Amino acid sequence: MTKSIGAVHRGLSMDIKASDIKRRSLVGGAAVLALASGSSSAWGQAKHTVSAPALLAPAPEAAEFEAALRSKFASGGVLNWRGGDVRLKRPIHIDVSRSTVGAGLDLNGARLIADFNDATMRAITIRIPAASKGISLRGMKFFDGTFIAESPALDALGLVCLTKQSWIYSWKIMNLDVEQFERDGLFFAGSVFEGELHAVTCASNGRNGMTFRNDGPKGDAGMVSAIAIFGGQLRKNGNSGIETQSGVPYQEPGDLSLRQTQFVENKGPGLNALAGLSRAEGCGFINNGGCGINLMNEGRLSDCRASTNGPQPYLVKAFFNKNGGMVLDNCRIEGFGGFEGKMKLAKVSGAGTVTLRDSGHLVDLDLSGDVDVKVS
Repeated sequence: MTKSIGAVHRGLSMDIKASDIKRRSLVGGAAVLALASGSSSAWGQAKHTVSAPALLAPAPEAAEFEAALRSKFASGGVLNWRGGDVRLKRPIHIDVSRSTVGAGLDLNGARLIADFNDATMRAITIRIPAASKGISLRGMKFFDGTFIAESPALDALGLVCLTKQSWIYSWKIMNLDVEQFERDGLFFAGSVFEGELHAVTCASNGRNGMTFRNDGPKGDAGMVSAIAIFGGQLRKNGNSGIETQSGVPYQEPGDLSLRQTQFVENKGPGLNALAGLSRAEGCGFINNGGCGINLMNEGRLSDCRASTNGPQPYLVKAFFNKNGGMVLDNCRIEGFGGFEGKMKLAKVSGAGTVTLRDSGHLVDLDLSGDVDVKVS
């Protein structure tokens, strides 16, 4: 396909100061929010257990931050943190044991630095324990700051609810930069749904920028759904920019919509959507490993752009059954740096239907199996 992509990349609250937080806040919050064992989550194909941190004494500024955050998750308010950067010397694990509305954290530009040197522990975990039923955490918010690991730490932030009988929903994560975590930047598991991510960048993490995982006990597993991502970047992660997973194979989340999100130089696919996706609109895919999107079941792409000088020969790699398929609408591809004319829209196998709408021609596809192509 010869069309050029000129624009593609080439190359509520209370004011709290640290000195104002009293240690008694930690005691008040602990009656509702207890330390407990964390979720099990996938690292590659293996289970990786995340346990609650030992009760080690945190650094003074981190203790004040933790006390304030626990208090807000007990009362349902947003912590308007104005104490500057926080260096975590131990993880923060908050269990929510009663229904809560509107808890959250505004970092006001501060950095949350994970420096506890334990690659099995997450910087912040917000969890409804699987044994707690009928609990809802609604309207949670995290925004305006940076999570960065300066010594090994598992993930930056995890939202975990491994039961279908409790719910973390109607949440927002906005204006965050998340970098250098051992596994994932952001990790979502179980009944974590109706969430929005705005202007979130996850870069240089060991596995995925973001992971969305269906998980929980047999017969009571929680499902991730209705996830909307607006803008942001997933770049230079060790596997995928975004990956969907499941405790049961082939039952990964599929209700995922993205708009104007950039996937750049991830070692694996930019988006690894193993059960498909609802929609990707205006997204960019540059030099990811193998393809921009790895896809099964179904997907719709509109106004997406992809370019490579070799490592990403396809915008999409897909496998469909006879009832599956995808639509590419006004999508463009471009090779550069010696790869001109070599990039293709998709490599598709299995069955199903591929519909091209102002998105190239049959020659822009590599096909195997019984795949029907419609060009308009």
